[in-house]
Amino acid sequence: MTKYLRAWRGGDEGALEQLTTQVYSELRRLAASVMAKHSVNPTLQPTSLVHELYLQLPDVQEIDWQSRTHFLNVAAKMMRNILVDHARKRSALKRGVVVALETDVGGSDRALEVDVLLVDQALDQLALIHPRHARVVELRFFGGLTVQETVDVLKVTGVESSVRTVERDWTFARAWLKNAIEAN
Repeated sequence: MTKYLRAWRGGDEGALEQLTTQVYSELRRLAASVMAKHSVNPTLQPTSLVHELYLQLPDVQEIDWQSRTHFLNVAAKMMRNILVDHARKRSALKRGVVVALETDVGGSDRALEVDVLLVDQALDQLALIHPRHARVVELRFFGGLTVQETVDVLKVTGVESSVRTVERDWTFARAWLKNAIEAN
């Protein structure tokens, strides 16, 4: 995958075709995971999310691709932006995009139904004081990555991490987001 990313960056359009063939099923799985776990009112389908991501790939062609996890990191950010942009458009039509944020606070495994724009705003606030925690939420909530994939992406981006650290960050961040969203 890294070979195709680097070849594509160098201008080989055939490499982009090979890359998209190779990563489509993985991106579709991640998008389906995000949509299934978090979308209470699914107005955007996983296939559409992946296709929208593909349409935006030319914008990231010049990145100095390091690895598969680097690509997943970028893809998670792009999926967050696509979902937030979609929610903004729906909100402008007076129908926001509602997502279920699993709070898992105090032993209760309930989900808080909130507008994705509120999650995005709260996540930006969290990033100001706890950037690593915010990245974990972005990768897990918006990117659909597993705990281990999140660990791998964080390590590639220079953040030393472990499975236990990501699990603790995930628990803390969900509680923090719940409090921030409910305060609004």
